[in-house]
Amino acid sequence: MYRLLIVDNEDYVVEGLMNVFHQLTHLDLEVIGAYSGKEALERLRKTKIDIVVSDIRMPGMDGMTLQHEICRFWPSCQMIFLSGFNDFDYVQKAIRKGAVDYVLKTDGDEVVIAAVEKAIQKLEASIEIEQLIAKSKSQMQMAMVVMQRDFFSNLLQGDRIGESFIATQFEDLQIPLKPKLPALQVVGRVDEWADGISYYDRYLLMYSIQNIASEYLDTTVEEVSFVYDRFNLIWFIQPKELQPSSLDRIQEDTWSTVSRFVLGTFERIQMACKELIKLKLSVVLADRPIEWEHSARKFAELKSKLAWGLGSGQELLIVDREETDQDTSILMSTQDTVHRLNRLGQCLENNLKAEFMEILRELLSDGAYEKNYYMIVSLIFSLQREGRAPSVDTSLEWSRLARPNLHETWDEAVGYLYHCAELIFDDKDRILHEEEDELVGKVKKLITDNLANELSLTVIAESVKHNSSYLSRLFKQKNGIGVSEYISDYRIQKTKEMLTDPNRKINDIAAAAGFASVQYFYRVFKKATRMTPQEFRDQSVGK
Repeated sequence: MYRLLIVDNEDYVVEGLMNVFHQLTHLDLEVIGAYSGKEALERLRKTKIDIVVSDIRMPGMDGMTLQHEICRFWPSCQMIFLSGFNDFDYVQKAIRKGAVDYVLKTDGDEVVIAAVEKAIQKLEASIEIEQLIAKSKSQMQMAMVVMQRDFFSNLLQGDRIGESFIATQFEDLQIPLKPKLPALQVVGRVDEWADGISYYDRYLLMYSIQNIASEYLDTTVEEVSFVYDRFNLIWFIQPKELQPSSLDRIQEDTWSTVSRFVLGTFERIQMACKELIKLKLSVVLADRPIEWEHSARKFAELKSKLAWGLGSGQELLIVDREETDQDTSILMSTQDTVHRLNRLGQCLENNLKAEFMEILRELLSDGAYEKNYYMIVSLIFSLQREGRAPSVDTSLEWSRLARPNLHETWDEAVGYLYHCAELIFDDKDRILHEEEDELVGKVKKLITDNLANELSLTVIAESVKHNSSYLSRLFKQKNGIGVSEYISDYRIQKTKEMLTDPNRKINDIAAAAGFASVQYFYRVFKKATRMTPQEFRDQSVGK
């Protein structure tokens, strides 16, 4: 939706053009009128305007001065000048200052409409998707480090990412690692920071650690590192020449060599950090490469090595030995369950029903379904207490959810959990629709109570404290017509009611319904009913 501002000191010009553009629903315009350059400027200071159709010669502030002021507030605003004179000098000045078009008032409405359509095309051309993508890519280059960090952070928090998706992300984010090869994971920890160190200095020192490590590592391996939090850094390391297609024996020998190199090199990195930047660094390394889908599990293991026992010391260099297959399976299962429970809560908060139900089925179908059941119920109750999920106002027996033994079979208890989940999402939908209906009701009441005043979409949106574009879409979705069309129809409806009272003057009726002049009221009313207000009154009173 674009906002069109029509400016002229002649009431009939503003009202006539507003009426014309209100009828052109295919242009999706919010049309606003102003009756002087000063009034137009006040509107422009409050609201973004996309297109201005303005008389070029007005008392007080002419169109050229207005255009100069518009450029200060909204440089991309398109300007169309109207004039009753074929003034060549004004035309030249207008075009030089960037006006989209110059239209004589005598040319008719069709020419003005064509000029506005041309302005819309120019606005759309200025935000072509190709340009946006090109600009975004340029900005993304600058933010690539941040985006890489975000990707790896999500990976380490347990996001389940398929091999093909990882390959795409590595390419898009320019990660210099091979997605089909595992990676050696290293966690570094700054053992202590000086008291009072600033955020800037801490970040600068973390960046220095990464640079020092790169100087030592990059000769032999490919590595990516990022700052995980205020104490920890993460490295992912791969051999430079190794390929996924290499023979198993070559892969084993290469990884063995790389592991020894990394261990010895991080000892030197620790010494360099202490000497050059006066920081004590502890490091824990995986003893073998880890597939990408198991990165979160390995990260949790490495972090725990630095949190307990010997890991709570300083300037440590620890090699984490891989656990037994049984222990690994338990850790992976626990990590995956925690991730799925977290995602379950996010789905509930964000009304993602389909994904919620899919994760629910997964949690209730694996080997630990009974334990998962209690964790799911606890999660739902916790979110309800915090107000992040609705408490369903029904005769539902929540005690039967918390105590599955009250059901005759376990399958019946699980079925009841599904039933409760359905009701929760139904209730979220109900609340959403109620709030939408309440908002639309406020808009209609505002229109009813302020019919005699200005009722543009912008004014209404500000009054109900919502974005005008969202409000326009919601109103049309609920009523089948837009806000402007509803206001026009309602004004005609109210004037019909008032015209049945022979004691009310037509001038007063026009003002009470929000028409700026009687002449404008006559034009709009006749177009809507094919009768003048007086003819309608005569017909209604005569019945």
